[in-house]
Amino acid sequence: MGRIIEKDPPAKSLIFGIRAIGYSFSTAVADIIDNSISAGAKRIDIISDPLEESTYFEFIDNGCGMDQPELENAMLLGSDRMGKPDSDIELGRYGLGLKSASLSQCREFIVASKKDGQVNAMSFDLDLIEKDNKWYLKILDGEEIEDLPNIEGLLQYETGTLVIWKKFDKLESLAKNFEDSFRSSVANSKKHVEFVFHRFYNSIDIYFNYKRIEERDPFLRASVGRQQTGYTERLNIDGCTIAITPYALPFWNTLTDEEKRLLGNPKSIYDDQGFYLYRNRRLILWGSWLRMGVKSELNKLARVQVDIPSALDSVWMLDVKKSSAKIPDKIKDELRASINDSELRSKKTVKFPGIKEQIAINKIWERRINAHSNTVRYEINRNNPVITALYEAIGENETMLLEALLSQLECYIPKFSIQNDIADSIKIVNSGDDIEEERLINELINVISMVSPEEKEKKLNMLLSIEAYQKLANKREEVIKEVLG
Repeated sequence: MGRIIEKDPPAKSLIFGIRAIGYSFSTAVADIIDNSISAGAKRIDIISDPLEESTYFEFIDNGCGMDQPELENAMLLGSDRMGKPDSDIELGRYGLGLKSASLSQCREFIVASKKDGQVNAMSFDLDLIEKDNKWYLKILDGEEIEDLPNIEGLLQYETGTLVIWKKFDKLESLAKNFEDSFRSSVANSKKHVEFVFHRFYNSIDIYFNYKRIEERDPFLRASVGRQQTGYTERLNIDGCTIAITPYALPFWNTLTDEEKRLLGNPKSIYDDQGFYLYRNRRLILWGSWLRMGVKSELNKLARVQVDIPSALDSVWMLDVKKSSAKIPDKIKDELRASINDSELRSKKTVKFPGIKEQIAINKIWERRINAHSNTVRYEINRNNPVITALYEAIGENETMLLEALLSQLECYIPKFSIQNDIADSIKIVNSGDDIEEERLINELINVISMVSPEEKEKKLNMLLSIEAYQKLANKREEVIKEVLG
C-alpha cells in the first residue's frame, strides 16, 4: 500500500479559484444574509459608504452570535457543519458562503461577533495572504475592534454578528466612476434582496442604510378574484416533501399601482414567467421554465411556485451560490401538470380581451381567419351603422375615396409596433374608455341628422347597440330623448 501524505493547497491559487466562482454583487449580498437568517436574526442592517478612500459595505444582525472557537470555524474554507441539522431557517449549505461570497467582491473582509458578553473579530486580507502564499487569519485586538465602522450597531445587541467588506478591487478595475458604480451595485442588490427574501418580510426586518426594504409578492396573492391560484400538489421524494403551486397573474393592463409595486415595477412581466424555486422559503431562481416550457406572450402571466427542503439539495444539483438548479427527472411528469395549469390560466387571461372584442355587436373590426393558409386578416366592418350611414350620405366620388381610405387603414395596421408594445407591457390607450359622454351624444346627433325622419329612431337604436356607444347603454332612454329631441 502506498504512502498517504497531507498536502495543503497553495493559498494564492485557491483564492483566485474561489474569487471566480461567479457571484454577482447581488448574489454575494444574499449569501451573507442567508447566514444571518440561519443564525436566527430578526433584524439585519446593511450599511454602505461609497467614498472611495473609505469604502465599506457591511452587515449587522442580531442573531445568535459566535464565540471565539465558533468564529474561527466560520472563517475556515468549508467550515465544519457537523451537528447542524436541516431546519426551515438553515440557509447555508457547504460552509463556503461567507468566504466565497465576500472574497468574490473584496480583498478584505472582517467578521466581528458578540456572544456571552464578549466581542471577537477576525479578518481575511488578501494582501497579507498573497504576500507569503499562506492562509493567514488575522485576529483583531480590542482597539481595532473599537475602530470598526458602526461597531456600536453590534454592541447594542446581546448577541449578533458584523460582517464588513473592504478593498473592492474588482469594482474599481471595471468602473468608469467608482462611486457611481458602487451606488448602482448597492441599489441593484437591494432589489435582489427584496425579491429573494420576500417570504421573510413579515418575520425579519432587513434595512439598507436604515431604510427598510420594500415588500414584494411575485404571485399577487392578495389580488383575490383577479389573480388565479391552482391546486397545490405535494410530492414525496426520498422521504421529503416538495410543494408545487401554479399561479396566473391578472391581465397586465388591469394591474393597480400597488400591484405593480409588489411585482417590483418591472418594465415587462414577460421575462418573469416560469418557475419560482424556493429552498426553505428563500428564492433560488425565477423567470425560467428550466427547459420544461417555452416563454411566450400567452404564457407571460404564468408562475409556478416550487418549494424544496434543504435536504434535497443534491437531488436538485444546487450550486454553491444557491442561484441555479436542475429539475430531477423523477418529478418532471408531476411538474408538467402544474405548468399546464398555470399556462392555461395565463392564456385564458391574455386572450380574454381579444375574445371580448370579437363578440361585440356591430363591432368596428372583423377578424377573418383563413384556416387553409393559417393566416388572419383584420377588416373594417362595412356593415357598422356609422359607416353605412356615411355611405348613404355621400356621392359616388366620395364613396370611392372612402373605400380607398378604409382599404388603406386595413392594409397598414401598425401590427409590429402593436406587437412590440404588448411584449413590453406598454398600455395601448386607443380605446373609448376616456371619451366623454357629451362627445358621443354629439356624434350620434350628427349621424342621425343624415338620416330621413322616418328612419331616425331605427338607426339610433342600431347605433346604440355598437361597441363605440356601449358607454351610453345605462342611460338609453335619456340618450334617445336628447338625440331625437
